Amino acid sequence: MLSTAEHSELAQRTGLSEDWYADGLVWPDYAGGGLFNLAVSLARTCGAEVSADYRDLILANGGAASQCWGKTDTLVFFLIDGLGDAFLSRNRDIAPNLWRERVQSLTSVFPSTTATAITTLMTAQPAAVHGLLGWFVRDEATDSVVAPLPMRHRGGASVDDAALLSRLLQTAPMLQTAQRASRFVTLPELANGPYSRHHRRDASVHAYETLDSLAWSVFRADRELAARGNTQKFIYAYTPLLDAAGHDFGMESRQSRDVLMRLDQVYAKMRSLLPDAQFVVTADHGFIDNPPDKQIVLSDHADLYAMLRGPLTGERRVAYCHVKAEFQTTFGLHIAKRFGDRLHAMPAALAFAAGLFGPGYGAEALLRGGDWLLIPRDDWTVLDCLDGEHSHTMLGVHGGLSAGEMNVPLILSPA
Repeated sequence: MLSTAEHSELAQRTGLSEDWYADGLVWPDYAGGGLFNLAVSLARTCGAEVSADYRDLILANGGAASQCWGKTDTLVFFLIDGLGDAFLSRNRDIAPNLWRERVQSLTSVFPSTTATAITTLMTAQPAAVHGLLGWFVRDEATDSVVAPLPMRHRGGASVDDAALLSRLLQTAPMLQTAQRASRFVTLPELANGPYSRHHRRDASVHAYETLDSLAWSVFRADRELAARGNTQKFIYAYTPLLDAAGHDFGMESRQSRDVLMRLDQVYAKMRSLLPDAQFVVTADHGFIDNPPDKQIVLSDHADLYAMLRGPLTGERRVAYCHVKAEFQTTFGLHIAKRFGDRLHAMPAALAFAAGLFGPGYGAEALLRGGDWLLIPRDDWTVLDCLDGEHSHTMLGVHGGLSAGEMNVPLILSPA
């Protein structure tokens, strides 16, 4: 959470009022204590090309992560989708192995969501550069809205436009220049879509069918690399199961706690199978629960929705508004007048200038950020519903700037 002095400095730099920070928002750290810096450190540990301007993750002992991790032959990165630091702390009794080796908290990127965070981890670039700013992004060239991870248009049709794919996947993955031999361990249905193929490059996939087989898949990936004579190895393991439970049942549910307990056992098994490996475990984001009576459906407010050029994009916890020219200067005022106690409205240009999306700028990112950001306060969400579209119920949500969403644990096996 930002200190009072940091709030004041940021308010002066951005022109935002102090009230904007009254909710205890957590600003993403790109200077050495965030997920972006972890991505940079992983890339450097793998020998990939990374901008010299990007800072390494600084560990709790004061050391640069890539210098510490570069000494190990086998680096295993385990990404637990949705594991917030506060959630792990509250449930440390059922996750003793993960909690024992938790060394510090990191901030996620903004928005604190899978599409943005995983792309940062795969490219060592911030959202301001790679441009995947949420689950849904707008493509100006085709006037369409696309979900990049499943690579489907909003409404369900698969993306088969080569030029559109090229715009969405414009940033080179860090594995393109990595020197370590690499393998991916993930669910089979996530392994071979356009997004995954682009970011894993030539790395083979060891798919696991059940959570109980995940640890053995990591072990087999390591043995296969060793059998091929590779001494410097990188294994990326991913599970979306906690995220799925959080969305469907909420993070305080029995189902979410059960998944965490099983993941703790998986981690312990991986550590026993590969005792000499360096394990780096974290999450792409945390969660908060969203009560059903705290949802703003903007499409139900016809006068406001008519000011937009197209549907909302991004997430329920941060929505990008592409506003018609005649309303661009006043849209935020209209939002503040009606929803000021429930939503922050922020000019997109200001968000980029303030560094909310990280250092740098990319042309596509600027387009996709639209004209105004809507960032719900407290546990509110904002969404729209198109004709014929079924809105998926989500009890757990993420994407915003609350501590529950932004803070994720860093778990390291002892050196």
